[in-house]
Amino acid sequence: MDYSKKYRILFDAAVEAGRELGFPHAPLTASGNAVEPSLLMAVRDVLADFSHHLNDVIPGYWGNSCQALSTQIFGFLNAHGIPAEIVTGNVIINNTDVFSTTLESLRNEYLADEPLTGSQSLHAWVSLGDDTIVDAALPPRLVKIHSYPANRGDAILVGRAGIFSEKLFLQYEPIFVGSDFIAKTNPPDPLLITKQWQRVLGRG
Repeated sequence: MDYSKKYRILFDAAVEAGRELGFPHAPLTASGNAVEPSLLMAVRDVLADFSHHLNDVIPGYWGNSCQALSTQIFGFLNAHGIPAEIVTGNVIINNTDVFSTTLESLRNEYLADEPLTGSQSLHAWVSLGDDTIVDAALPPRLVKIHSYPANRGDAILVGRAGIFSEKLFLQYEPIFVGSDFIAKTNPPDPLLITKQWQRVLGRG
């Protein structure tokens, strides 16, 4: 099976998992929303410029800041009128289960009355819908920890699940779709970041 097809199946299951858990907001994107190559190219260009702002907000190594980076990208794209949503889940890197994230572990974290201590075992990225993935945190991690070529760490990943699986040996596994997970477990609420960017852009 083409991995993009599997990704869409996992994405739909992740939407349903969030609904069952009581996420208060419906996802802003869906696997059935076709995303044209022209939009991917436009987002790639916009984020190439936006990365300078990200360097100011999150200086240094990005590999451990997936939620903060995804929150900023989510807010920035939505403020520009480009529907985007945060996906929380797991990534298999070159056949290695790096994060060992499960539905049970994320569910327990979301339902906890008090924030769980220690680092979070998960990965977060942004979806434009369909099989698309936007990921700023993984590229530097690939270079530093997984011995990928240095030029793989320079740019924000913007592309499709099937291509990333085939070319980069990355299998993204959505578990939850929606910014509500981060809003509760690792604030600030990404929707508030969207409003901040709307004010900055004069669209609020």
